[in-house]
Amino acid sequence: MAVTQNSYTGDGSKKSYSFTFPYLKAADVKCSIDATVTTAFTLANATTVQFNTAPANNAKIKIYRETDDAAL
Repeated sequence: MAVTQNSYTGDGSKKSYSFTFPYLKAADVKCSIDATVTTAFTLANATTVQFNTAPANNAKIKIYRETDDAAL
């Protein structure tokens, strides 16, 4: 399984974060906040994740790609 990621620190107000990796399907883009996987986000465009609620101040944000390479 191939994985690529971008990491950020939340500030309590920002909801949109960009990422720099390519992906095959939108479903391959995943997010976690403080090491807990979340689905409370949408893709605002091809390279930006928008969380439903701004991650808390100092929260560790990880945006990553998880591609199943078994069925490529």
